[in-house]
Amino acid sequence: MISIIIPTLDEEVYIARLLDHLLYNIRDRSAEIILVDGGSRDHTLEIAQSYPIRIFETSVASRAMQMNTGAQEAQGNILYFVHADVLPPASFLDDIHKHFSKGCRAGMFRQKFEGGPWLLQINSFLTRFDWEWTRGGDQTLFVDNNLFQSLGGYDEHFVVMEEYEFLRRLRKKADLCIVRSFTLVSSRKYIKNSYFKVVYAYFIAHKMFREGKDPAQIKEVYQSMLEV
Repeated sequence: MISIIIPTLDEEVYIARLLDHLLYNIRDRSAEIILVDGGSRDHTLEIAQSYPIRIFETSVASRAMQMNTGAQEAQGNILYFVHADVLPPASFLDDIHKHFSKGCRAGMFRQKFEGGPWLLQINSFLTRFDWEWTRGGDQTLFVDNNLFQSLGGYDEHFVVMEEYEFLRRLRKKADLCIVRSFTLVSSRKYIKNSYFKVVYAYFIAHKMFREGKDPAQIKEVYQSMLEV
């Protein structure tokens, strides 16, 4: 069974669309949806409670903590982490099962953006390559539950860049498969900010990550550069 884990914080605009999409493509197949909220102040939880899913809450808004909480509650042998403003490909269940049957223990999809500046096509193209800086949580991550637990899950010290830190440790134990199907990602950051401003903010965050800077400092710098 696949356990789909969604960390949320003030996602009332996107959460219903994601849950409708997931439930439509799951239908009667073996999968569960776990939503872990980090303290939403909008209608995210109210909307989520109208769906046949499992809901949990964490004491603080920390995506690493939220995803770990979901993993601890998961009943599936495969964990699938999905951001609230991302739509997985309609074929995601078949894609994941197909890659696991071939021995893949962890993988991510490519990504496309929903609207936004045309330059985002460059970003989309680069997600076919397995380079550290071209990967990210918007491409969604599926991973063998036993492998995830053996790695200790996400490092909750990382209040940002948690996926990149986890993938570094994962690659020491398993290859990361890149699925040819695409996720559809909201371009809201690029609409609120200019394309080059967002790209530069990502560049600075990655640079600080590679230099081993404190995650809290990275988050502070990143958020000071963008309207998020």
